Amino acid sequence: MPRSVSHTGYVFLYVERLLHTCRVTHVAFAVFEPATLNEALGLLTNEGDASAALAGGTDLLLRIRRGARKYRSVVNIKFVPGLIGLTWDAQRGLTLGALTTFRTIEQNEHVRRHYLALVEAARVVAGVQLRNLATIGGNIGNASPSADSVPPLVALGATIEIASATGTRVVPIEACISGPGRTVLIPGEIFTTISVPAPATHSGNAFSRFSPRSAMDIGIASVAASVTLDADGRCTDCRIALGAVSPTPLRATAAENALRGERCTPAIADAVGELAAAATTPISDIRGSAPYRRAIVRTLTTRVVQQAAARAATAGAR
Repeated sequence: MPRSVSHTGYVFLYVERLLHTCRVTHVAFAVFEPATLNEALGLLTNEGDASAALAGGTDLLLRIRRGARKYRSVVNIKFVPGLIGLTWDAQRGLTLGALTTFRTIEQNEHVRRHYLALVEAARVVAGVQLRNLATIGGNIGNASPSADSVPPLVALGATIEIASATGTRVVPIEACISGPGRTVLIPGEIFTTISVPAPATHSGNAFSRFSPRSAMDIGIASVAASVTLDADGRCTDCRIALGAVSPTPLRATAAENALRGERCTPAIADAVGELAAAATTPISDIRGSAPYRRAIVRTLTTRVVQQAAARAATAGAR
């Protein structure tokens, strides 16, 4: 038996005050706590669509409480060995367990030195208390178009490992989200490891997000960029990723092509921003209209590519 201490699971009380009345909703489900990855994968396979993996829980538990999804069971993978922590290697780059918290990411010295875009994204995820719980794998798995971790991971060329009872597969981050709230995971699969390549010499990266409030809010738009320069200061490679302005992670490939072979002057950066904005397909909602989001993308892209290029110019050999 797994350590599947099947508790009959967390019961939430949701109280809605309306005209001095109270409505109390009870949500109950089984909670399994496997001790190994194989046990977790077996449980998820057996339970199928009726179950979900619990990591930090900051998104999943809210969805359950609000009735957005109903599950018969939840598989708590927080105690499964090998899914937490990060390692850095100068050749292989950064390896992140899917249950690594945003607080761990923003405080790690290697991430601060080589992957500032990830640090800048981690810092805007909710508040410090939630960043101690929220995991990078959960942020990806929630598949929100505004997920803060996704644009920098896409810009940095990251991949993610998916495990099931039958084996593993690796996909690029931009390919693991198939739509709002949907990933390529099938029942019985979980994200296990995120791999970020080592940055090239004379490369830099940056991230910026705009939201009505500085914290505890989702972004109207976000942009991440990674830029590599040659000895003459011209861009030899770049990746630009946009968040919250399309149903799935978006690479601004036309903008990237406009930057390659050029120095990142203000005029070039402006042109890159225009092309990035043109690539978006944003929605209009209470937070901002589609034209407003495009204008934000244009401004953010202009700033972020210049910041990434400036960091690349001073990076030197790593």
